[in-house]
Amino acid sequence: MSSSAPQTVDEILASLDPDQRAAADAPDGPLQIVAPAGSGKTTTLVARLAVLLSRGVPAEQIAVLTFNRDAATELSQRIAARLITVVPDAGAVEVRTFHALGRQILLSDGASVRVVPDRLPLLRRARRQVAARHGLPLEDLPSLSVLEDHLGAAEPVDPARDLLREVVDTYRSLLALQGTTDFDRLVLDALDRLEHDPVLRRAWQGKFRHLLVDEFQDIDPAQLRLVELLALPEDSLCVVGDDDQTIYAWRRADVRRMLEFPARHPGCRRIILATNYRCPPEVVRAASRLVSVNRERVPKRILAVGRGTDSRRIRTWHLRGPDAADQLAARLAPWAGLDHRVAVLARTRTGLAPYLMALLRAGIPHATAVPAPIESPAVVALVAELREAAAHAPPFHALLALRSGRGWRRSDPDDSLADDDHDALDAALGWATWHRRADSYLAAHDAALERLHRLRNPAAPIELTTIHGSKGREWDTVAVVGLEAETLPNRRSVDQSAEPARALEEERRLAYVAITRARQRLILAYDPARPSPFLAEMASGRRVAGLPAEPATARPRARQPTGT
Repeated sequence: MSSSAPQTVDEILASLDPDQRAAADAPDGPLQIVAPAGSGKTTTLVARLAVLLSRGVPAEQIAVLTFNRDAATELSQRIAARLITVVPDAGAVEVRTFHALGRQILLSDGASVRVVPDRLPLLRRARRQVAARHGLPLEDLPSLSVLEDHLGAAEPVDPARDLLREVVDTYRSLLALQGTTDFDRLVLDALDRLEHDPVLRRAWQGKFRHLLVDEFQDIDPAQLRLVELLALPEDSLCVVGDDDQTIYAWRRADVRRMLEFPARHPGCRRIILATNYRCPPEVVRAASRLVSVNRERVPKRILAVGRGTDSRRIRTWHLRGPDAADQLAARLAPWAGLDHRVAVLARTRTGLAPYLMALLRAGIPHATAVPAPIESPAVVALVAELREAAAHAPPFHALLALRSGRGWRRSDPDDSLADDDHDALDAALGWATWHRRADSYLAAHDAALERLHRLRNPAAPIELTTIHGSKGREWDTVAVVGLEAETLPNRRSVDQSAEPARALEEERRLAYVAITRARQRLILAYDPARPSPFLAEMASGRRVAGLPAEPATARPRARQPTGT
């Protein structure tokens, strides 16, 4: 593809492969573009906009919805770079996040919109009020995590769960008293107004002739209802996404929304972008074998560019002994040569912690948005209090008392700290056992913090992030760490799910996302004493026993991939 900006729509279409072109040039009406990893999703979406504009659709009557500001900004920049020379007013295409659209709808109806920056204090207050009202201990009420899960749900709370409903209602009353809302309510409140006000609904349905949704696999029930309502009556709704990258069930995403979209929209065309242009053929084949084990997916054959076989493209790395993280960290720098970027991906932030510490010990610059345990707000708060203690105080006992005094205990049902914060506190206490005096501990703490800030460099060629944080990104070399039984797939996530078989499939999709970030080389790092069953599945394309099996009734009827 030429680096210069195209001058005509024909030039844009000529740069696409047949599948991409079929999607970009599809007739009006409902359209689903299934875009596997590395298949040119954004390129195709921008080309679709070019076609719509060339058909005479006014730019201001086209809206593209994304999930965060960064995605909206990137898409706007791509539109400006690729389309302005073709259609000068392409910049008028509305590119918005769901939250921004919800806010715009509320403002258009005269609502006052003030978003609360942190709702946890109000949630704790609501729990205390309900507990006092019924004379109940706090542990008898829904936990903060359960409340968070329900606040964004479009469906009403189950009437049988009276306490949950009462706490949620109390929380919403507290929001109303101070004249605020939260981000989840922006979409829910906008949807409620549209559904109950026909004048407002018709005005917004007439605003956009075409509605396009990026990353459709991540959509939640309220967002689905909103876009389907706004797309009426013509139903010119185009959704782009990948069922195999549905990894946000905890945010109410559901792979079945991708699978069922054609049935919900009669006359829908489903077009599959079949070619992965990002990864080496060996990685594409391993990723395809792995994800093909899932039963809830759009049947598809994912193709690679090239046919060669190079054993160096995928390597296994055995993590043995207490210095396993240091050994792997020592290899990262040689892999990160000139203009070569390396990523270390883990299932959780906790899984990244040993590698962050190993890079610090080795003095290797690195980039990460994941805070080190020493940077946890909980650790920062306790260390600040420790500075007020006597210099000769034993730091372990002092920190333990300060933690207990704040109620930061894993067993406390009203404790709002995340598991990552508790892991950081545990690490801080562990470090403290090496020091007899508080002043010695604080000096070592300050030196470690200074070293961390010196080595933390956003431009460094080595980056560490979680698999969830890697979505939509790519690196030359990717090292996936923690590919072990009980870790990936994550035992707790599966066991705590109401649908363990479906949770296991999401874990498999997480592994698929991780390995398809690699442009040149993939490193699969694990303890050989307890390898993940996913490793064998990558080789065989057959499910390997490890966690609960899916029920036989879960398999949908096989369908052939289609371009229409």
